[in-house]
Amino acid sequence: MVANFTRRRDLFLDAGFAHPDELLAQIARETAALPQDWKGAGRGALKARVARLAPDQLRLALLVPEWILMRSGDLATALWIARQEHRAALDVPGFLLAVVDSLLDAHEPDAVAFARFMLDARFDWQRVYEDPSLAFEFLKERDPNPLAWRLLDELDRRGNSGLSVLELGCGVGNDAFAFLRSPRVSAYTGIDVSQEALAAFRKRAERESPRTLPSFLQADFFEALQHPPKGVNLVYSYSSLHYFSSAELARIYELIRRAAPDGFFAFGIKGKGSVWEGQGLPLYRPDVWVNRDGQSRWFPSREALASQLDRAGFEIRFHEMHEHWGYSELGKKDVFHFVLCSPRKE
Repeated sequence: MVANFTRRRDLFLDAGFAHPDELLAQIARETAALPQDWKGAGRGALKARVARLAPDQLRLALLVPEWILMRSGDLATALWIARQEHRAALDVPGFLLAVVDSLLDAHEPDAVAFARFMLDARFDWQRVYEDPSLAFEFLKERDPNPLAWRLLDELDRRGNSGLSVLELGCGVGNDAFAFLRSPRVSAYTGIDVSQEALAAFRKRAERESPRTLPSFLQADFFEALQHPPKGVNLVYSYSSLHYFSSAELARIYELIRRAAPDGFFAFGIKGKGSVWEGQGLPLYRPDVWVNRDGQSRWFPSREALASQLDRAGFEIRFHEMHEHWGYSELGKKDVFHFVLCSPRKE
């Protein structure tokens, strides 16, 4: 997945590594050469590789779990310290594998999350969706999320009609059906990286015959926003943007402004106080975490998100905090920013 890969790349840049792409390729080669069953026979191969790490580097790697789990540190700082301490002599793949080995002894779910984030060359979403230990229901049909209704009510009060919607990360169409049934909406295109989700969305639309028929595009956000459908005046996204790094979000915001220069941008993003904030490993304290699925997420404060949108040239129409019970985990409260904004006129 692009979001996870680029945030990992940015992490190495932030830690002072001048050639992150070469480093990531080296890590990928070493990881591919090891058995992935680290809880069984593969643990021996992992330990054999860790044994080749220089003793002073190993001592530092063995401190990382305590640093991030009990001493209020984060992975970004740990990697920066390792780079500062050992410079070009640092065996980065060996150091990271030593951290995995140590985390396996400390807390296995965190070891798996760390390995998925730091060692996967390309993130495999489908493997995560199929993992029975994770509480994903992205392919399950649900009623539209509250933001979709809140947004349509706001635009109805403003008298906006003829809405051409572009949804980023549409999944199986849960929010889409609020738009597809609305008389305010004249066109809709749903974008997702998962062909399985889009196929389920298509079948659902054929079964339910909504007022507006959807169009579909399998692509990542950057690809889709560079060549958006003509006439888009509402870009919408729910529970997707927190995966991206600051640099990626700046680019996404720029592309959204180009796609709908006279329209609206509405999104829901997990925020400070989310059920998953603090679950897993801190990547950048205080608000970026590698959660147990191995995906990194940003949980911004209200002030941080508002400041970012202002710098990106957006004027906020509404910004509300919403408690979304049961979204991420059954019976648990999640916290979302509900935002409607539009490009600021220069």
